[in-house]
Amino acid sequence: MDKHETYSQRTSTEDSPLWELAFEYPPLYEALEGLFIEASEISAPETLKGIIHAYQKTEEETFKNIAFETTLNDRFGHNVKEILRLLNETHGSTFTPKRVPLGLDFITDERQLELIVLNIIAGALIAYHIPEVYKEDGKNAGALKQLYPSEKVIKLSQKLYKAIRDDRLWVGDFKHSLWDLSQGEPLETQLLRSEKPQTKLECLIKEITLLSERHLTMRTKGKGRFPTLAVIEISKIVQHFPKPDVRTVSPIQKKYAKKYKEEPLATKWTRFFVPPDL
Repeated sequence: MDKHETYSQRTSTEDSPLWELAFEYPPLYEALEGLFIEASEISAPETLKGIIHAYQKTEEETFKNIAFETTLNDRFGHNVKEILRLLNETHGSTFTPKRVPLGLDFITDERQLELIVLNIIAGALIAYHIPEVYKEDGKNAGALKQLYPSEKVIKLSQKLYKAIRDDRLWVGDFKHSLWDLSQGEPLETQLLRSEKPQTKLECLIKEITLLSERHLTMRTKGKGRFPTLAVIEISKIVQHFPKPDVRTVSPIQKKYAKKYKEEPLATKWTRFFVPPDL
């Protein structure tokens, strides 16, 4: 998994898992945010013209090529619409872009919110289905665990180590590796995700929580969080089972809310996938 090519998209998107199509979206969105911020700060007509052209090209060509948005809407369009409805129509609540100003001439405020939601869904899909791409960052975030030798391996290693020592057999560096195994230490970094539904759900909700806090200003009657019902809709998109309810989701949201020192895993993806030069 050291090379990006491992996750390159297939020629046809019809049978591609949605998480595979999501890979290119987070770095693309981060690059777009940079464009939007730049557009709000400059006044030079030629520079602004170039930014608008880059954005339009992204909408007309790049999004079409990576096919994430179109495939997502084809398969889970009703869930996406429900998420947007919750953000736009929840009484007493407003959800607006945090890092990007509203009122830009070349993109509607509604489209800005859609792009953020797409980014949250893309990040959630990757964190839920293939957190291995984040390597040590995934481990630090609790999404991955190091695989350690089993009791069976430890006991057999101890037995073989003793036999080699008793026979005074020269085995070079293998003896050091065998000693490590006999002490329950791994020889290589081998990070795996948990297959436990509750652990996977927690990883999903954590990523949604961190991404929403990074990209949205959330004013609500409650705790100022991404709507719990919207989280449940995303859990349907990633096809988590069993289906979580509000009582399951809300405590996990609370656990990871307002963790301003921790960044979502999706922001780490640029370490492995070069952001596009818009």
